[in-house]
Amino acid sequence: MAVLVVAIHAVLLTSSAGQIATGIHLVDVRFRGDTQLDGVDLKKCATDLKSQIYEGTQWADYLVDTLRAQCLLDKGYMKAGVKASAQQLPDKQGTHQFVLTFDIDAGPQYCVGNITFKNNHAISDAKALRGLFPIKDGDIFDRNLIARGLDNLREAYSELGYINFTSVPDTEFDDEKKLIVLDIDVDEGKQFYVRRIEFQGNTTTPDEVIRRELAIEEGQIYNGRLWKFSLERLNQLGYFEPLKPDAPNTTDRKLDEKNGTVDLTLKVKQK
Repeated sequence: MAVLVVAIHAVLLTSSAGQIATGIHLVDVRFRGDTQLDGVDLKKCATDLKSQIYEGTQWADYLVDTLRAQCLLDKGYMKAGVKASAQQLPDKQGTHQFVLTFDIDAGPQYCVGNITFKNNHAISDAKALRGLFPIKDGDIFDRNLIARGLDNLREAYSELGYINFTSVPDTEFDDEKKLIVLDIDVDEGKQFYVRRIEFQGNTTTPDEVIRRELAIEEGQIYNGRLWKFSLERLNQLGYFEPLKPDAPNTTDRKLDEKNGTVDLTLKVKQK
C-alpha cells in the first residue's frame, strides 16, 4: 500500500489553538495530477469535503485519508497516492478559510480476481459461500461490497449456531492483470445450542405471551436470523420499547464454551 505523504503549507502550523477554537472551512477543493479516474466523481468528492467544518492541527491529514478511502479505494484505486497543499484565505465569521488542492497519483484500477475460502467445514460448498458476496469476478474492486459479503458470511454461520465465527481476508495483488485475489481464512469456532431463554425488565406481560412469539426454542441450535425475526415479531406487538437484536441493552448472551451452550436473556421495557 502506497505511503501517504501530506505536504501542508507552513501557515497550517501557526495558530493551532485558534484553529481548534474556531474551526476550518474549505472554500474550494481542487485536484491536480491523475484526475481521469473511471467511476470517480471528483466534483461530488469536493462537495462532500466542503460540507463540513474541521478542527485540530491534523485536519489536512484527515482529509487526505478521507479522499483516498471514499473516492479512490472504493473505486478500485487500491494503491493511490495523495498529497495535499493548502492556501489560507482571510477568516470569515470566526472561521478559518482555506483552499485545499489534492495532487493525485491514482495508479492502476484493480478488479476482483476471485474469492476463495479455507478452513471452512460447516459450510463446505465454496460456490455457496462465494454467492454471499455481492460482487462478481471481474468487477471493479469495491471495499464496501467486500465488507457486505463478510457480514453475509458471518450471518450465514450465525444461522448454524457459530456465534464466535470470524473471518480474515488475505489480499493478494496481481499487478500484471490488475486483479485482487481474496483468500478468506475462516475460523468457525464452536457450534452453540440454546440452553435457556429468560426475560428481564419492567413488564406485566406474561412470559408465555413473549415466548410464543419466539421462533427459537430451548434445546435448538442457536440461529441468529431466527432470533432477529423473533424480536421483530415482539416489536409488532407494540407492548415494549423497540428491541434491537445486536444492542447489548436488548440481548445478553452467556456462552458456555466447554459445553457449547448459550443462555439468552431478553431485556424488555414496557411502554
